[in-house]
Amino acid sequence: LGNITLHASGIAACTYHFFYNPSSLQFLVTSQAGLTLLGNITLAIAAYRIAISNGWTFNELNPFPASSTSPKGIIVETTSATPLVLTEKKETDAQLAAKLASLTFGTAYIVKYGELGLDLPFEQNGFIATAVVAGIPAITAYAFYNKSQLESGEGGFTLPALPTFGGGEEGGGGLSMADVKKYGVSGTVAYILTELAFWAVAFPVASTALYQSSGHWPDVFNDPTDRTTVLGFIFAGANVARLLVPLRLGAALALAPWVDENIINRGEQGAN
Repeated sequence: LGNITLHASGIAACTYHFFYNPSSLQFLVTSQAGLTLLGNITLAIAAYRIAISNGWTFNELNPFPASSTSPKGIIVETTSATPLVLTEKKETDAQLAAKLASLTFGTAYIVKYGELGLDLPFEQNGFIATAVVAGIPAITAYAFYNKSQLESGEGGFTLPALPTFGGGEEGGGGLSMADVKKYGVSGTVAYILTELAFWAVAFPVASTALYQSSGHWPDVFNDPTDRTTVLGFIFAGANVARLLVPLRLGAALALAPWVDENIINRGEQGAN
């Protein structure tokens, strides 16, 4: 409850800024303060209950407690004697930092320029603002509740899982580049064509988005602002497209037979 309340507090602040801080939605600021206070109190209560359940007492607040070590020796616990198992990191710190930076800047561009194409941020609708503040935390709370139900074996409603990128070490499901490589040169060419299709669409879509938000088509050759904005749109779109890697691989797999028949082996079929 405490974490969800604090989550709602953050959503309230973001919603207030989404509508450009209008005075008519000042109640969002008050709501944020109240939700923050409630969240901090409930987290403190939760921490206290967890500590009490583990045998904690107020006597442990004493900065100079009496030693409870037996003079006859120290008993080694089984847990402390368990060897430490280290797991190799799946990505370096530089890769993690680059991923976080790309997601941060990509999302910032989508929010900053994408909302300019909507009328909603300028309408100052209190009902919609309240629905956002209540709805997003409610969805988050339901997701965690459902997860706890599944982990406890009590069932729960599960949303259909999205396709995963790459299988596990034991050959789990999901598409990977290895599936594309099974088609040899045809698979590689098909994948290149699907990537080129994305970039062929990216510039017109970015230009249209700039036109919808500013009222003029971009002049990427003479106006550095337009050039930066269009590149920002494309960069944001590329980050969103990374979430669709399984679909892009699926498209490459579907295209591979056609590439093999009409591009790679076209000459051989003509000779036959």
